[in-house]
Amino acid sequence: MASTYFIDNTTPIVSAWLNDVNSVVYGTSPVAIRNRGTVTATAGQTTFTVPFAYTPGANTLSVYVDGVRQILSSSYTETNATTVTFSEGIHVGGKVEFVLG
Repeated sequence: MASTYFIDNTTPIVSAWLNDVNSVVYGTSPVAIRNRGTVTATAGQTTFTVPFAYTPGANTLSVYVDGVRQILSSSYTETNATTVTFSEGIHVGGKVEFVLG
């Protein structure tokens, strides 16, 4: 187990819970890692390739258009492991963000 150094950066604090907290806060924990990617829409585009693989139907993919979270089955469908299809075309230049986790 790695030690966490506190304040003076030389005195180690050996504490499992503190190391766990630090690993999440500072991004060294696998739990904190998420796949994310952004695609820019062309005029009226409805089908988008997700820049990473996900499992359709597992409720692990979040989709945002210009920062607004979209609703699965209402705004879009998970077509397959790398594609989503929107019920309406996205405006030109719209930022579609995909977040896994």
